[in-house]
Amino acid sequence: MPRNTKQLFFLRPLSLFLTLGVPLSVSAAHAGTVPSITLGDVVIKPYATDQLDIGGFPQTSVPAPGVGIRAARLRNGARITIHKQFEIGAIWDFGPVPHGPMRLFEGQFSYLGLKHFVFTAGIFKPSFGLESMQAQGDTVFIERASIATITRNLAAGIARQAVQIEAHGTRYHVAVAGTAGTAGPDHDGNQRAIVFRLVGIPVRTRDILFHVGFSGEWVFKAAQSPGQPPAANFSDFPELNVGLTGKFLDTGRIPLRSAGAFGLEAAAAWKRLLVQGEAYEIEANRRENIGSQHLHFSGWYAQASYTLIGKPRAWKSRTAAFSAPTCQKNQTTLCDGSGVLEAGVRFSDANLRSASVDGGHQQTWSANLNWWPTDILRVSLQYENGTIRETHSTENFQAVLSMLQIKF
Repeated sequence: MPRNTKQLFFLRPLSLFLTLGVPLSVSAAHAGTVPSITLGDVVIKPYATDQLDIGGFPQTSVPAPGVGIRAARLRNGARITIHKQFEIGAIWDFGPVPHGPMRLFEGQFSYLGLKHFVFTAGIFKPSFGLESMQAQGDTVFIERASIATITRNLAAGIARQAVQIEAHGTRYHVAVAGTAGTAGPDHDGNQRAIVFRLVGIPVRTRDILFHVGFSGEWVFKAAQSPGQPPAANFSDFPELNVGLTGKFLDTGRIPLRSAGAFGLEAAAAWKRLLVQGEAYEIEANRRENIGSQHLHFSGWYAQASYTLIGKPRAWKSRTAAFSAPTCQKNQTTLCDGSGVLEAGVRFSDANLRSASVDGGHQQTWSANLNWWPTDILRVSLQYENGTIRETHSTENFQAVLSMLQIKF
């Protein structure tokens, strides 16, 4: 194709918008480096969270030695705002690589036209729990605490079919959702549940912020495979996954009549320091041949993070969670000449042992360092030391994990 013809080909969309009288502009998105596209009253924000995990277990008594590498999350798409009243999310998850299942990560429609309220329907992440509502790329640690993952996967979490009403402001966040199963190849669409979250900010000054909240979910109809009774599984990897084929914490599938989880969340931010924690109780009514058996699981975590270089984490009312630290000088590359730097430490406890069910009791210490050389690139290094107790065994492990992430 001649050069002049190529130029005309790429100018045709622009000339069409100008002919129709639609203003076309490119403005900086929240991330800074990657621009959003404005077409009149329509704003298109590209979205990406792509992660590469490398790590393993230099010391473990369980069969998972060696080093692994995995493209953990490959989520790409866009969020579109129309007339500042409607929001459409269209994001595809290409799955862990290799051999990971692909799915629709987000396919939701929200109405924003009523001040302080948001009405959402589709496939998205309902509001539940503090760490669950932090975007995956914004969490202090590479993976969430096990108890946060286990509870949110019961009836909330990612790729959930749901409808939700939420209200939020500078000092509060309230949300109620009705949820079904998850989208994708392992979907459990016949599940039915209610999810809610209440958050308040009793103290908010220039340097200090206190966050308190309460979340709950109740499954009144558990997922049911053809020819099988309604059931659920409570499990998680040891707060890292570099291609593991088995989970350290695992109850197996439990036939259920109903199940629920309820938890408290709290956080305190003071200048560059952020301390947060959550505690959850899980109640499950196991289906027996005659009657039912009551099961009780529990867990909690506490963590602290400190922004060494850059602007500390900020509270966002829409999610009632904290964003990642950013550069104070609106630089997109090497803030202060060295990039944004954050350190964190966490202890977590998850107990999946109750009555005749022994899913394990895991306790883990973790420490990490996060570095953002640019606003969309993150490099993390994390160390874990954990113990898993079962009825007839106690297993100890140490693990080191690094992550390279692109997020905007």
